Amino acid sequence: MEGYQFQNWALTYSSNPELYFQPTSIEEVRQILELARQRGKKVKVVGGGHSPSDIACTEDFMIRMDKMNKVLEVDKKKRQATVEAGIFLCDLNEELARHGLAMSNLGAVAEVAAAGVIGTGTHNTGIEHGILPTQVVALTLMTAGGEILKCSDSLNEEIFQAARLHLGSLGVILDLTIQCVPAFRLHELQFPSTLTEVLDNLDFHMKKSEYFRFLWFPHTENVRVIYQDRTDKPVQNTSSWFWGYAVGYHLLEFLLWVSTFLPRMVPWINQIFFSLLSSGRDERVDCSHRIFTYECLFKQHVQDWAVPM
Repeated sequence: MEGYQFQNWALTYSSNPELYFQPTSIEEVRQILELARQRGKKVKVVGGGHSPSDIACTEDFMIRMDKMNKVLEVDKKKRQATVEAGIFLCDLNEELARHGLAMSNLGAVAEVAAAGVIGTGTHNTGIEHGILPTQVVALTLMTAGGEILKCSDSLNEEIFQAARLHLGSLGVILDLTIQCVPAFRLHELQFPSTLTEVLDNLDFHMKKSEYFRFLWFPHTENVRVIYQDRTDKPVQNTSSWFWGYAVGYHLLEFLLWVSTFLPRMVPWINQIFFSLLSSGRDERVDCSHRIFTYECLFKQHVQDWAVPM
């Protein structure tokens, strides 16, 4: 396709690839790479477009693998699922649940492609858990020359380790095998604290909960602590559309937009919305993927930083 404009989810980066492809088979992927070689073009593969960087942008050829999105095999004995590269995690999560399986850890966003989340090093939290690529036990990729390589810890090991965090620069991932776990529910507990308390007791918090994180409201001392732990309790969810969407989404987005013209409003906004939405204690129980993932709501600038512990 000519004339396609790519934009990432947050609308912070865009590009106009010369040609845009949505292959439906391995042979079509090979033909695209052959055309790129003939024309001397580079090729970028894009997933769900949720990366906050411009890593997917290109002016040459772009491939979106969303039409190669099938679950190829589920091995209940090994608790492994082999899937095509373009399957979105929101669809994979539901399919795994039907087989009594789940991924042991997930990022916040589910509308992302399986090969994309490993290629960008997507993470969640939990000191006993690695980034999402550590759940991949095998994969198949096509090199720029059209060669297909099977990779795992025992086959093409060096390429396998590189391909699990490929950054879109190591061929085209065709499929991957994910090590799963038995399906489980999570109990999420959210409560207010202060930045000083959390930082002073960070080691305690990290060990207190299997999946611990905290949200800091800049220009204040306010922090929202979040514990997520496995449970056998029944599903329980008392979320409110009014507070979660009418106030926590639409009103907040509007005020933050106003603050781009009046930056001095930001500390006030953060203080008010912490008091309205995050100053109480909340609990919910649900299947793991519904607790791990949540809507990012409005478009936003995002940065990830790794801090040594």
